[in-house]
Amino acid sequence: MNRRIKCIITAITGDRIVIGNAELQHAIDEHFQLLPEDMLLELIERILKDPTDIYLEKAKQIYHLFYKLDNNRYLVVVVKKSETGNYFSTIYPTGKTIRNKHKKLKKVKI
Repeated sequence: MNRRIKCIITAITGDRIVIGNAELQHAIDEHFQLLPEDMLLELIERILKDPTDIYLEKAKQIYHLFYKLDNNRYLVVVVKKSETGNYFSTIYPTGKTIRNKHKKLKKVKI
């Protein structure tokens, strides 16, 4: 797969997370229209380096869900884990609580 890379951020887990142009643009278009790109990248980095909780989702793919509680609201960064690397999927707000379906997932020790 040929992916245009915006940047790479090392998460608290030690994983290097590849931030692709297309995925970043999706997050801006769908969830953070009013936030400039550089500020969104800083927000993603902050969450990946200092999350409140991390959850592991195993379906067809493996995902880490990095949650950050700030001002009584949660943001989640979704990272797809694969044999070829760790890739940013999206970031979005979940409100005052972690999503119920995520609460049932295994917590990753930080």
